[in-house]
Amino acid sequence: MKFADLLNRFKDARVMVVGDIYLDENVYGAVTSVSLEAPIPIYEVHERRHNPGAAGNAACNVAALGATTYMVGYVGEDVNAGIVRREFAVRNVNTEYVVTDPSRPTNTYGKLRAGGFNIPTQEILRTDTPSPTFITGELEDQIVANIEALAGAVDAIVVVDQVSSVATERVLETVVACAAKHKLLTVGDSRSRAGALKGFDAVVPNDREAGIGTGIDVLDEASLDAAAAELLKIASSALITRGPDGIRVCRRDQKPVDVPITISPDAVVDVTGAGDTVTAAVALTLVAGGSHEDAAALGNAAAGVAVVQPGVVTVSNEELRDALATSGAPAKLKTMDTLQHILQGLRSDGKRIVWTNGCFDIIHVGHITYLQRAAALGDILVVGLNSDASVKENKGPDRPIIPEANRAIVLAALECVDYIVIFDEPTPMKQLETVKPDVYAKGGDYSIDTIVQEERRLVEGYGGEIAIISGVEGHSTTRIIRQMTRE
Repeated sequence: MKFADLLNRFKDARVMVVGDIYLDENVYGAVTSVSLEAPIPIYEVHERRHNPGAAGNAACNVAALGATTYMVGYVGEDVNAGIVRREFAVRNVNTEYVVTDPSRPTNTYGKLRAGGFNIPTQEILRTDTPSPTFITGELEDQIVANIEALAGAVDAIVVVDQVSSVATERVLETVVACAAKHKLLTVGDSRSRAGALKGFDAVVPNDREAGIGTGIDVLDEASLDAAAAELLKIASSALITRGPDGIRVCRRDQKPVDVPITISPDAVVDVTGAGDTVTAAVALTLVAGGSHEDAAALGNAAAGVAVVQPGVVTVSNEELRDALATSGAPAKLKTMDTLQHILQGLRSDGKRIVWTNGCFDIIHVGHITYLQRAAALGDILVVGLNSDASVKENKGPDRPIIPEANRAIVLAALECVDYIVIFDEPTPMKQLETVKPDVYAKGGDYSIDTIVQEERRLVEGYGGEIAIISGVEGHSTTRIIRQMTRE
């Protein structure tokens, strides 16, 4: 089955996610001074960002990929409970089956980041609530009842056990019993108890979690195979994530299959929450009728979208389509939708975005020097690359000499270039409206009065800066072509 068909079917899936709910809080600010009352820094808060974590993050990924999603778990009776419920709502996750327990706080994990004037932020402190214990008594009764009540309305149950609180033995037995009664797919992921997921259709641990859950120290291929064999005694299949080595698909009475990742390991920025992304993609692929290899391929592709961005990332169906469409292309080459999502996260981290654009046909020293100077104006350099059609419209039917796919590969090889997006229009007006770079860099053959004035008004209108960068005298693609033609 083609990946596009599988992605189209995601919207028809109905998924129950069961597990530990966390509120992830990211606070951004700056240390501005020292307190007069005590020898401690004063932290000036600029922004707070919240998103559901743990099983909540898996549920948000399932919803973003297009499925109807129900969350089953608990929160406290406190301010953070309201925040996490609100964040679920804006991400289209149904919380009707989330129980409120006044005896427990809402699990909350925080990161404080600070920077200075024109200095990127860095993490300075983490906060956490006390480690929760397994649910018991009335709370466990309520969650079991909610699983049983909801089971007849879904196609799959996903269990994410991060801190061993919700996924008690009784809860897991209820999940398996309901799945058998209603013919549901069961997918599980546990940080330390993968061996407890008895009777599940698929478990999705990473290699370390597979070892912890089976009591085997995974150090090499042999020990990984031993851990996989133990997992297959309790689950029908195991899709073991292995970082840069992709996903190993293990099934009973079949040889393991390794499905490679889709990005360069060098492109990885942050793996936080990537396991939840994989679990969501695997579950939906299997529900949609895909094979385990399909599930691993889509899981890898979804994780590839997430790990090149900072922080916990929710991957949408559209972003996953984009990733598949550009598979085999340089990791730095993005669609506008994906680029916009990435830049949003980078801006939250205080990064300064620089945009430049051009044909970059027959890369020469002038191009290299220009791009290096442009990159020095900020933290992230985005290059808008004129498509072949755009180059022909601007420069005539004999250009470009090098097709856009190859031009993108050459640009991606440059350390100073962070992201590339190809555009078809004669000018990047639409892209500038979307990206809104802090700096719009133009070559020295322009002046502030000769650049496209519509672009100038746009950039200056939102407070951006236009930088004119001097070129290297005597170097241009046109000149190189003329020299070659004369010879």
